[in-house]
Amino acid sequence: MMTGIVTTIGERCKRCYTCVRHCPVKAIMVQDGRAQVIPERCVACGNCIRVCSQKAKRVDSDDLDAAKGMIAAGERVVACLAPSFPASFPDVRPRQVAEAARRLGFTEVMEVAAGAELVAHAYERLAADRDGKGPLITTPCPALVSYVEKHLPGVLPFLAPVVSPMVALARLIKRRLDPTAKVVFIGPCLAKKVEARDPNLIGDVDAVLTFLEFTSWLAEAGVEMASLPEGEFDGPHPSVSRIFPVPGGLLRSSGMQADVLDNETVVTEGVDRITGLLKQIEKKEVAADFFDLLFCEGCINGPFASNDGNTVALKQRIAEYTREEIERHPQSSLAEHYDLDLGREFTDCHVAAGEPSEEEIQAVLAQTGKFKPEDELNCGACGYPSCRDKAIAVFNGFAEVEMCLPHLIDRLERAVSDLNDSRRNLLEAQEQLMQSEKLASMGQLAAGVAHELNNPLGTVLIYAHMLLKGLPMDDARREDLGMITREADRCRHIVRGLLDFSRQSKLRDQLSDVNELVRNTLEPLSKQDTFRSIAVRTDLQPDLPRTLLDTEQMRQAFINILENAMEAMPNGGRLDIRTSQTQDGKSIAVRFADTGAGIPEENLERIFDPFFTTKQIGKGTGLGLAIVYGIVKMHRGGISVDSKAGVGTTFTITLPVIQFREERGAV
Repeated sequence: MMTGIVTTIGERCKRCYTCVRHCPVKAIMVQDGRAQVIPERCVACGNCIRVCSQKAKRVDSDDLDAAKGMIAAGERVVACLAPSFPASFPDVRPRQVAEAARRLGFTEVMEVAAGAELVAHAYERLAADRDGKGPLITTPCPALVSYVEKHLPGVLPFLAPVVSPMVALARLIKRRLDPTAKVVFIGPCLAKKVEARDPNLIGDVDAVLTFLEFTSWLAEAGVEMASLPEGEFDGPHPSVSRIFPVPGGLLRSSGMQADVLDNETVVTEGVDRITGLLKQIEKKEVAADFFDLLFCEGCINGPFASNDGNTVALKQRIAEYTREEIERHPQSSLAEHYDLDLGREFTDCHVAAGEPSEEEIQAVLAQTGKFKPEDELNCGACGYPSCRDKAIAVFNGFAEVEMCLPHLIDRLERAVSDLNDSRRNLLEAQEQLMQSEKLASMGQLAAGVAHELNNPLGTVLIYAHMLLKGLPMDDARREDLGMITREADRCRHIVRGLLDFSRQSKLRDQLSDVNELVRNTLEPLSKQDTFRSIAVRTDLQPDLPRTLLDTEQMRQAFINILENAMEAMPNGGRLDIRTSQTQDGKSIAVRFADTGAGIPEENLERIFDPFFTTKQIGKGTGLGLAIVYGIVKMHRGGISVDSKAGVGTTFTITLPVIQFREERGAV
């Protein structure tokens, strides 16, 4: 791809796609998130530079160096100021601008309005000879010419074959005044740089500077325009053609009459209006014969006009300057040059973009999750007016799928959700690992303590029972010995719990029916007195798959939970037991919900800790739920608790559906 006038500073481009949105010909190619200008499609309108808040667009500055070089070499260099210059420097008098140019070393300073007068007369002659030849489009705007050459070549026959005022003045200088002179144009237009390099016009203009480049050169040279005396422009001097840069200025300069009632003449400006009108002209949908068109809102609003004034005020400033100069130079001195050759040719530079099939468009749309017409939001965030336009650009390599903001937001939301899930799973795994390590450490300690206590406890119980048998029934010491045996039995129960808690045996699993295990666990408990005051309701899913379980250990886990529920409802209550298969079919959930006292919120995080209990001394060991936790984890399952003080507690055990030992892996 050839290098154009405008390039992108990659590190400054922030993927805002503002330049894509404002480019009238979509001459922006986005690659790796960076917006690059496509020279073959670019019309150098300057919109991308004007709208880029990051200053990520760079303009070729070779002409500035060339102008400085010509002056340094001692050549005769003529500065040609665009007719819009009074509007671009509103804080100084127009002739102070001329003096400033001389201070930079220019030999002469001329007004391009002189070229505008020559062009206006050429247009007048063309219009007079146009009868029956179709519409005539006149414009001093190289951006508009580029637009027609590159994007609407069907309109080329209607373009007036006349050079712009810039080239007209350059030809006047080089062909009539001094063939050795060098011409430097200074104006508000980026497209003038492209025009000067047009093969059909090569050699007419030697360098083109924007007003901003001119201003920076003045600052670099230490020239302050406001402090300078007013200079004079070199002749020949124009007349009314200084009004050329405002809409309708051509008609006023040429003296042609335009009656708004006959609809024969159309004067308009602005990118959107111009592009739409040119397409209508190509389709022969407009009946007018004469068109005076400007791509910008008049040259006074060119992309490099160094002003921030409103359009009305700028037009008034141009008109005021025109009137002042007419008073100073009532007669034009250009009449003798009206015969200067101002002809030019245009070139069809159209490069057609690919036209994808409907299937190819739909394939691109599908990459951004758009499968139905209602999925196409046409939000314009990508810079294209519709999702289909953007899909066509993707097909042609001008855009990237990732430019779709709603699609990116959806992907980001999914990524955040996945990240949150991963974080939550990681925290759960970390918590389980910490709990497992805690249980393992406590288990080792418990096993050691249990084994050390078991033997002396057995001895105490044997000798206590022997003493009881040797005492008469009315002996007062029997009560003391009874206390010894009861407390020794309680200690032995605690030791048995410690041994169960510390057990590290492998699972003796077999294919089991969870519903049957629940029923078998409930049957002996239901005969206990404390259980009779509780209303037990079961809701067991009938078609649960069988899974590998160590039924003895899992029964112990269920018993521990059920006993906790009974103790939480000493005055009766309701216990709901429910089994179900999870939605994905990979697990079985067993839910125990009671209407007991509930667990205080501050204790929920500690209920599975070994030896943690809120029961009175002598009423619990704090190992029941720790044992449940260990058994469930050995089965690669999960356990959760939901409780509210005064309302009740719900324990949910989730067990994976495993039907072959190879599926379980190491435990």
